[in-house]
Amino acid sequence: LGGVTISLEVEPSIEYDNNIFATSDDPTEDVSYNLRSQAVLSHQTGNFTASLTGDVDLRRYFEETGQNADAGGVEGTLVWSPRTEEVASIVASIDRVIEDRGDPEARVNPDLGPRAVRVSSVEAGYRRARGKLLFDFGAEATEFDALSPLDDDRDFFVAGGIAKLGVRVAGQAFATASAFYSNRDFRLETSPQGVNRDAQIYGGRLGVDFLPGGLFEGGFSVGVFRNEPEDPSIAPRTGLSLDGLLTFYPRRRMALIFEASRGDVATFRGGAAGRTDTSARVTWQHEIRHNLFSSLSLGYLESNFEESNITQETVIARGEIEYLIGRNVSVLGNISFGDRDSDLALEEFDRRRGGISLRFRF
Repeated sequence: LGGVTISLEVEPSIEYDNNIFATSDDPTEDVSYNLRSQAVLSHQTGNFTASLTGDVDLRRYFEETGQNADAGGVEGTLVWSPRTEEVASIVASIDRVIEDRGDPEARVNPDLGPRAVRVSSVEAGYRRARGKLLFDFGAEATEFDALSPLDDDRDFFVAGGIAKLGVRVAGQAFATASAFYSNRDFRLETSPQGVNRDAQIYGGRLGVDFLPGGLFEGGFSVGVFRNEPEDPSIAPRTGLSLDGLLTFYPRRRMALIFEASRGDVATFRGGAAGRTDTSARVTWQHEIRHNLFSSLSLGYLESNFEESNITQETVIARGEIEYLIGRNVSVLGNISFGDRDSDLALEEFDRRRGGISLRFRF
């Protein structure tokens, strides 16, 4: 419309879940019907591109109607790219996020609906990867606001940044060194147990980045993080830090994606002085034919709750296939299997989910 491009995607679906509360005993199964939609408005003028994205995700259960949930959000982006491999951007967003029952510290009471959290974020970045050197700087501020008064102790604000420098070592590859810092500030002065959970987290990593256009794209880095709590009763700790999103293209229309991360995250569990998450996932994507796409993934998440002697380990396998009926319509099918082991028997579960949906693109 004039200089504005509008795109719309709508996806109604039916999904089965054999354990909607992710419990260890007497799982409850149900079927939900869902509606996901997204609209994007974008405009380009010279070296500037502006976009506005809105999305809605509505879920309704046939029997357990108390678990119905509405999610969605809006995001605005401004990108400036004066030349190839140089870009500056600023992104602002507000989202209503619905917690999954299989999350490490999810709500366990089946009489209450899933937890809803408002996430407000502003992010700015600059990246330049021309010639021999790579410069990548980013800053972000995010507020997490759990909408139920029962969860006031989960509200916190985090702000920080990262700086990455790289040197081209061969072709599209850069050897990199990065430093990061964040400050976590909880809204309540102390937790229900009387502990100040505010903290500063900083560290550094060494790694490699690959520019698009070759067999590899993305990057991977490894280093250390340091958590410095505000509360003198909590000991500082140091741990391994990982950050990676690397795609390998063995041939045209095929991609193998590796993701990994390890670091300090916010925790709300009583008795835990902190929490370290380690995650890894590998995904295989294949364009089988011009109108048939497949995706298979295997993921792992370990949550280690410091000083409480509790560790959770979750494995999730997922598969999806999409068939294009026409230019604007496709049908999708997906299935997933999840299993969690924990030092607390009540936190263990296994879960099977599957669904079918139609996707309309305009």
